Amino acid sequence: TYRQKAVTSIGERAFFGDSDITEVKLPETITNIGNFAFSNCSYLKKINFPNSITQLGESAFSGCRALEGELRLSSGLRSVPKGAFAYCAKLTEVAIPENVTYIGESAFTDCSDLKSVRLPLELKELRAFAFAACSDVESVSFGNKLEAIGEFAFSKAVSITSLDIPDSVKTIGSGAFYYCSSLSDITLGDGIEEIDHSAFLDTALFNNSLTNEIYVGNWFICLKEDNAVRVDLRPGTVGIANNAFYGSRMLQSMELPDSVEYVGKLAFAGSSIVSIVTGSGVKHVGEQAFLNCSMLSNVILGSYDYTEGKMTDSSLKTIGTYAFLNCSLLESIDVPDTVVDVGAYAFRNSGIFKNTLAGVVYADDWVVDFKGYVEEDTVIAENTRGIARYSFYTCQALKSVRIPASVKIIGKGAFYNCTALERVTLPDGLSVIEDYTFYGCSSLASIKLPPVLKKIGRSAFYATGTVKSSLTDPESRKLVIPSTVTYIGDYAFYGCGYRQANGVNAEIETSGIDTVIIGDGVEYLGRCAFYGFNSLKSVTLGAAISIGDKAFYECLSLEKITVLSSLESIGDYAFYNCQSLCDVSLSNSLLSIGNYAFYNCKSLIKVNTGSALAHIGSFAFYGDDALEDVHLPLTLTYIGDQAFRGCDSISSLTLGAALEYVGAHAFYSCDGLTLYVDKQCNSGKWSESYNSTFVPVVLGCELSIDGAYVASVSCEKGFISNAFVGKNLSAPTCHGYTFVGWKKDLSSSDCDFTMANLTDAEQGTKLYAVWQINE
Repeated sequence: TYRQKAVTSIGERAFFGDSDITEVKLPETITNIGNFAFSNCSYLKKINFPNSITQLGESAFSGCRALEGELRLSSGLRSVPKGAFAYCAKLTEVAIPENVTYIGESAFTDCSDLKSVRLPLELKELRAFAFAACSDVESVSFGNKLEAIGEFAFSKAVSITSLDIPDSVKTIGSGAFYYCSSLSDITLGDGIEEIDHSAFLDTALFNNSLTNEIYVGNWFICLKEDNAVRVDLRPGTVGIANNAFYGSRMLQSMELPDSVEYVGKLAFAGSSIVSIVTGSGVKHVGEQAFLNCSMLSNVILGSYDYTEGKMTDSSLKTIGTYAFLNCSLLESIDVPDTVVDVGAYAFRNSGIFKNTLAGVVYADDWVVDFKGYVEEDTVIAENTRGIARYSFYTCQALKSVRIPASVKIIGKGAFYNCTALERVTLPDGLSVIEDYTFYGCSSLASIKLPPVLKKIGRSAFYATGTVKSSLTDPESRKLVIPSTVTYIGDYAFYGCGYRQANGVNAEIETSGIDTVIIGDGVEYLGRCAFYGFNSLKSVTLGAAISIGDKAFYECLSLEKITVLSSLESIGDYAFYNCQSLCDVSLSNSLLSIGNYAFYNCKSLIKVNTGSALAHIGSFAFYGDDALEDVHLPLTLTYIGDQAFRGCDSISSLTLGAALEYVGAHAFYSCDGLTLYVDKQCNSGKWSESYNSTFVPVVLGCELSIDGAYVASVSCEKGFISNAFVGKNLSAPTCHGYTFVGWKKDLSSSDCDFTMANLTDAEQGTKLYAVWQINE
């Protein structure tokens, strides 16, 4: 304890370098241990980890060289961070909870007395140097969810003799088992997609090999000696490791068996290879795979029929970034129809770079780059099938592009930062607009989306249309996102449109898209998707399940949003500072409004929250001083801190029986507000300062079945609080009706009380609210 309170956290460097500590006993109240908290406590021998601990800081126990024996970590941990137990040389055993999904860089580096490593069943990623220099480790067992083994993760673990790597592992980083000098028996799982050639360097398997060709399982790793003009991989080989033939001065040709699926990064980079046939099985040619292969002139991306003189079959899907960069003798290539992604600059400065049409570079039926002068109004050649990643990156001359119907694929960032681009004709068959496709195309004022589009990627239209443009046609100012779209990525339309005040106190001038209609197929509307969309005035949202955090943050021109159906949650800051927003109509499926969701929406007058809302976050409607009409449904259970602070135009709110918590200062400075609270409501868990500015509260209310209005009030002792602090009682409200008064007898034609004399009602009296329908 500290000052009679239970300690829950140990701060950063709290005991750093304390050489007097030999033992630490932690209570069950501890949940967090900070960065370097016990680092370099060089005489610390023993510590317990209660299951209450959920967070462990970086290098928290690094350099605790006396920490000995078995270490059993808290079951509450989900990760072991960077350097957590590095250089704890006397640890002999570590029990890592099965729920841990991540082990950070150098987490157990140089724990030289460890005898074995059992990785958790849920572990997905093991970062670089995690168990490097653990020289006494004899065995390692892997969980079946591990996907990546980081660089040098077990380097210099000289006592390991065998490994059984599960099918879940996809990548093994450089030097992962470097200098594991006893390692001779390795079983690879079937899920491997990438291995670096140095992953098993200086292992017994490598050093004791009787052949020049080194294999691990069904992966070719490298040659021990660069002395082969041609290498014929053995049948059944699945992959070629990264850097496998890097810089080879002897290699001239290869024909890969059809079993090979992966050609690794830099696999042949800088080599003297002249000709290669990849075979029918290769799916991926890695980044820089043939970088600087200055002698390479013949590439067949599939199997080859020498009689017919043509490629016959291929499984190729991706060609990596810079794959054939600077291959100056490679003047032609057949790109298989199976290819769906060509990386940035895959053929730059190759012989293919000579194949230009009006400045556009083509590799077979793919646009892969541009060179020199590009026409302002560019027409992509008919029968083009794809546009490679970043093909027109920062092409400043481009003003319009017509893309033919044959194009099915436009790669990531294809028109990134083409600031002069004004018009784009997209093919009707395009199903995905990838991440960053039109990022920074500041002159692109409007665009028609394809009718079969399914996905709009991250930052796809980031800061488009920010340059002032004259869009006089209303249809050109409307963006319709088709119902086929299920995903709108983070930052997809961030910072679009034009908005400027002409002089002090002048009218705001906007141009660009002002109406967005989102179809009913959207399942994910990303974080900051329309953040700062300057010209946006109206949004209709079809069927999104959630609106992401900051989705419409500071859309200063936004006036109206209509949600048609299945929305369940509005994220934090979703409509933060949307100062023109005056009308919000939400769906009956809405469950949650996030923190700061409608913060400082100073024009907001009316909010229909639907009939299922359960949660209103902190500061959700803070500063909305024009807000008059808010209906809180009977389902509401939570109102956060300062949720309605400064909403001084609201005259009344009804709080239902389900309301479990109202946060601090929830109604602060709501001058003129009266709260009507259901008599079944239990306010015992509400913040003591929920009503810190003492607005009047009418207790003992009975609400209508749907919670739309106050039906009656029981005038028990103290049924009105704060009625005598200089604030008048405001009448309850109901949409479409006007409150008339209170009466004792429902059959009576006259009201017995008004709001002005309600405090005069006799104790024990039940009063019925009288409502008059509005014309």
